Amino acid sequence: MIQNERQYRITKAQVEEFDRKLRSLTATGPPGVHPRILQAQREAVQSQVEELREELAAYDGLRSGGSRVLELTSLDELPIAIVQARIAAGLTQRELANRLGVKEQQIQRYEATRYAGASLDRIREVVAALGVKVREDVFLPGADVSPARVLRRATSAGLSKDFVTKRILARHAEVSQSDDASALGAANLLNRIFGWAPAVLFGDAPLVATGAALAGARFKLPVNAATHATEAYATYAYYVAGLLLRATPKLRKAPVPSDAAEVRAAIGARGDLSFAPTLDYIWSLGIPVLPLSDAGAFHGATWRISGRNVIVLKQGTRLESRWLHDVLHELRHAAEEPEAESLAFVDYETLVRDNGSSPAETAASMFAGDVMLAGRAEELAEKCAEEASGSIERLKSVVVRVAKRENVPVAALANYMAFRLSLQGSSWWGTATNLQTGSSDPWAMARDQALSHLDLTRLDETERSVLLRALEGDVS
Repeated sequence: MIQNERQYRITKAQVEEFDRKLRSLTATGPPGVHPRILQAQREAVQSQVEELREELAAYDGLRSGGSRVLELTSLDELPIAIVQARIAAGLTQRELANRLGVKEQQIQRYEATRYAGASLDRIREVVAALGVKVREDVFLPGADVSPARVLRRATSAGLSKDFVTKRILARHAEVSQSDDASALGAANLLNRIFGWAPAVLFGDAPLVATGAALAGARFKLPVNAATHATEAYATYAYYVAGLLLRATPKLRKAPVPSDAAEVRAAIGARGDLSFAPTLDYIWSLGIPVLPLSDAGAFHGATWRISGRNVIVLKQGTRLESRWLHDVLHELRHAAEEPEAESLAFVDYETLVRDNGSSPAETAASMFAGDVMLAGRAEELAEKCAEEASGSIERLKSVVVRVAKRENVPVAALANYMAFRLSLQGSSWWGTATNLQTGSSDPWAMARDQALSHLDLTRLDETERSVLLRALEGDVS
């Protein structure tokens, strides 16, 4: 953004220089340069020229008084709006400095850093000196506007301090506890994610996550769950999932099969029936997979946003068989209602144990079992039940024996048996976990796969930071 006459003159000179360079490239070009390389150079220069001309036009428009109202969509835009207001008022940086009783260099520093470190009182003084009208509730007179206050309020919604600091407010974590500008930036980010307006965040009313994360979700929260904390985390995950969709615009959407045999064959064509080939297959359907590594809340979710599916995985264990089961489970959810523009399935950590009789949940788990067990999930479960003669204590050795005899993975059969027992009100997940083996890290596989598809130019700086921090390791 051009901020003064000196920058305006420099930008005009740059445009003229680029124009000369562009004219030289429109000729035959240097000898030995491939035509495609020459074309790429032309396009790069042309893009730079267009961007600089847009900046010149914006500055000219502000100076001419053509802009009278600047509508902000977020508090992050306020510093830029203040600079634009100064230009539109016809004030130089020196003249604004004189009005405030400070040195010109101070205004230059403020504008170069987008008013980072400026106190709330200073920003209000600048706004008043420029004669700009701002909604009164933006600055919330008398409120405790500080990063510490923001953190206390966010954790009051049930989110842990470490999670809020490292996943969401990391950019504001090392600032002074009295830095008003940082507090407003943090408040804006929380507003983006959770829908907590600054007037609410800096107030005293209970914070409740809003938005589409749980709208139309197929399952209710389990009994005794930390409802508000779970809803808040689901809202965060939904926001990050939306960022992942926006950062993967080139994925081609394909029909999602609901037939286990078809899915098993498609995965088998890519290699063995393990997590990595399955992940490749799901991405090939145009479905991004977001791996998270935070504790609690839920272990999987599928959302459809504006017609595009996205899967979220978040297992407390790094055992590949569990991640394979979960991603197949979520894939079955993604096949539901193919014509619907929006969809929400959130699978809570206690859901399989406490509410496994839900038809959609049961269908998804049976689908995952049939993919992993070649369509024989129910048949093998019956064999195990018969050989165990109804004894839970004998089931562990029976599952191992049946799996080896029938040439199926022990881990897959154990997971399916745990699911089947959950329908009868019995929890066998601990034993099933003890039958899992493997040294691979499915979270890292899914993280690397996601990173390989990202086009971060589709996101602004704040969004990029949130998405990349979500793809970091565990929060301690």
